[in-house]
Amino acid sequence: MSMMGILDIGSNALSAQRTALEVTGENVTNINTPGYSRQTVVLETSPGSVDGQLPVGSGVRVASIQRAHDAFLQAQIQGESSASGKDTVLNSAMQNIEPLFNDTAVVGIATSLQNFFNSWQNLAVNPQGTTERQAVLSNAETLTSDVQRVSGSLNDIRLGANKSLTGITSDISDKLKQIADLNGQVQAFEVGGASANQLRDSRDKLLQELSLKVGVTSREESNGMVTVTLGSTSTSAGAMLVEGTKASLLTVDGNYGNIVLKRTASDAGIDVTPAITADPKSGELGGTLQVRDKVVPGFLGKLDEFAYTLATQVNSAHRTGYNLNNATGVDFFTAAASSSGYSSSIALNVKSTNEIAAALSTSNDITVTGTGNNQNALAIAALENSSFTVSGSQTTIPGLYSTLVGNVGSAVQSSQQGVTQSDAMLKQLGTLRESVAGVNLDEELTKLLSFQKAYEASAKMVATGQTMLDTLLNMVR
Repeated sequence: MSMMGILDIGSNALSAQRTALEVTGENVTNINTPGYSRQTVVLETSPGSVDGQLPVGSGVRVASIQRAHDAFLQAQIQGESSASGKDTVLNSAMQNIEPLFNDTAVVGIATSLQNFFNSWQNLAVNPQGTTERQAVLSNAETLTSDVQRVSGSLNDIRLGANKSLTGITSDISDKLKQIADLNGQVQAFEVGGASANQLRDSRDKLLQELSLKVGVTSREESNGMVTVTLGSTSTSAGAMLVEGTKASLLTVDGNYGNIVLKRTASDAGIDVTPAITADPKSGELGGTLQVRDKVVPGFLGKLDEFAYTLATQVNSAHRTGYNLNNATGVDFFTAAASSSGYSSSIALNVKSTNEIAAALSTSNDITVTGTGNNQNALAIAALENSSFTVSGSQTTIPGLYSTLVGNVGSAVQSSQQGVTQSDAMLKQLGTLRESVAGVNLDEELTKLLSFQKAYEASAKMVATGQTMLDTLLNMVR
């Protein structure tokens, strides 16, 4: 080996150990950086040469800088992020819906309904009493107001969910564009032989954030780029979201419209709403669509059914009676052709106490007790415990509302369990990722010391080679 060979070996070693120190320092400084993957310097023996028929090595060199990464684990994290996004949106909506049906002793539909029927019972005791008749009107107005309030609040929640779709789709489109841009950067770096580990970390972090918004499947191609498709599993994967450096756009088509996927801004686009709603892990976008199109309309439909049944049964009884004006055939509530949307418009048809039909014959008929004709008031009061067939099942008017409240309670509990489970899964997967790609400070400090000593030894080798070369030159002089 020549003198220059010794210097070359030392110089290569200095370069390799310096790179190892830099990478180790990068690991240490990014120990608390979200999404950072531990990097490892892979050292290998430099190609040797033959010196006097003897093979002689030429030192060490950096073969590569590897990133700790588990593609399967990353896919699991993306899937659970999508589940967490959907569960969180559903739970948030149910937290807003639950108070609407959380009746207290003095406030709420259940209390108003009880007071309404009680006022009819009191009217039966004194069917011509102005105070009792006013109580019937007041309690009926409170009941209709409560029903309208809950209906309006449910519609507000639905409208809020619909409005949030614009922001969610815009955020998704931005992330798709960023992923496509990173695809181009990763390819450019790696084609030139440079390490793109930080870019890959950024891309993985974006993919996880994207998964929180909508269910996606990603696949890395041979050129280092990732292809992203709609759908949280390979079997549900559908429309292309990112292909190479090209990203699609997601938009909302009009008011209460569908989600449209466009390859370009001028593209007519395709409706991907069915694919999103069918995906069990559809992220915040799927959860918001479910709130808008299923959850709130479902509760509204049940509230409409309750209000329609109440009005229909009370009106049917009230029309058979006579009021103080000796008139009959008068509806107590405004009539409805169907239950659809009735909870938002239910109101009183009678406007004065004289229009309340408490009698079953002329209002001047006197019963044996001398309190006046109260037969229709008794009949309407009895509706509280009367059984009717609603949606194929026997129930009472209060029972119909109680079923609705029970359904809300079950939905709240289910949404809370979903959030708890998805959070637990994400935490567990995060722990697994840390064990694979996280930075162990003790391990890195040990490496740091090792590379430091190797660097010092390499420097001594260069110094020794320099001394030997100086000695040889002095001999020649």
